[in-house]
Amino acid sequence: MESLPRLERIEVLEVAVPRTQRRVVTAYGDIAESRYALVRIAADGLTGIGEAPAECWWTGEDAVTVRNAVERYLAPALIGREPTLAEAAGIMNCAVAANPYAKAAVETALWDLVGKQTGKPLHRLLGGPTRPVSVKYGIGAVSPAEAREAVAAGKELGFAWFKVKGTADATADRARFQAVAETLGQADHFGVDANAAWTRQEAFDQLDALGELAVAFLEQPIARRDAAGLVELRSRAPMPVIAHESLFTVEDGLRAAADGIADVWALTPGTHGGLLATLELVSLAREHGIGCLLGSTFELGIATALMAHLASAVDELALGAIPSDVVGPLYHEDDVVRPRPEIMDGTITPPEGPGLGVELDPEQLRRFGVGTNE
Repeated sequence: MESLPRLERIEVLEVAVPRTQRRVVTAYGDIAESRYALVRIAADGLTGIGEAPAECWWTGEDAVTVRNAVERYLAPALIGREPTLAEAAGIMNCAVAANPYAKAAVETALWDLVGKQTGKPLHRLLGGPTRPVSVKYGIGAVSPAEAREAVAAGKELGFAWFKVKGTADATADRARFQAVAETLGQADHFGVDANAAWTRQEAFDQLDALGELAVAFLEQPIARRDAAGLVELRSRAPMPVIAHESLFTVEDGLRAAADGIADVWALTPGTHGGLLATLELVSLAREHGIGCLLGSTFELGIATALMAHLASAVDELALGAIPSDVVGPLYHEDDVVRPRPEIMDGTITPPEGPGLGVELDPEQLRRFGVGTNE
């Protein structure tokens, strides 16, 4: 892997972009805006951009902690160097522990620089073709009537796959799942994501009902560290079990593969610290015959573009039996980049152009900027 040009400047911008009314309410709660940190890196007349779509309940990071990690630790360690991407990842890991979303935002900007330096879009850098990637439509922890309306809205947009959120309220969950099942057409599919809100017993108690509703997958129903419970659940479940919250680091992946906790892994680049670590997890899953898809923390355009490129390039993600969750554009009426990544008929295609194929929009930055942005 070739070295990057000398890194001259690394800066952090904070933005707060409102989410639409159809935002997905989860077991964690509801957030009305995406307050994220963006990273901009200057090198040899080029500018690379990255995004940290961090939500504190997920990794303990937010825009403020990302800014602190980048400005205080990561930028000083990288500025003035000409590292390869792998060397940059090693430098960041030595500069500060954890902080995966901060590292991922910097790494994304570096990938963008490499693409612009070579004139290649990211998916081509990764050795993949340009192809549309199927994604799911999310339905939050809403009433049965609202769930039916959400299915209708998703179908109108061209979606055939849906993901419905579960909560700690099993009775309400079952009514919501029933409503979705009754509203779908014969060619439609839906799965359930409880975001680790159920106990072991609650999950076991749900299985028969979920099977009768033809639920296509069950995502992270119980606590992320309950490997024994996930293994038993997988042995009982009539549908594939997906692990998401259980997978933060490559080390988590090694344990998950050894224990056999899931049939499919939902991978989210920011959670893992960037694209390189995500590709390691894909390789590990491939080695163990585990399926993969991309999970989401409701990304804005930069991280959405990254995920679209990644999914297009990797067969396991582009051709997997269960679509990914590259869904950020559905939940924001505005964005901070141009062109905005778009979801059309339940698919997303990576933007054209070198690197990520998107650029920051100065006018939108002024509109949505917060904190100490220039």
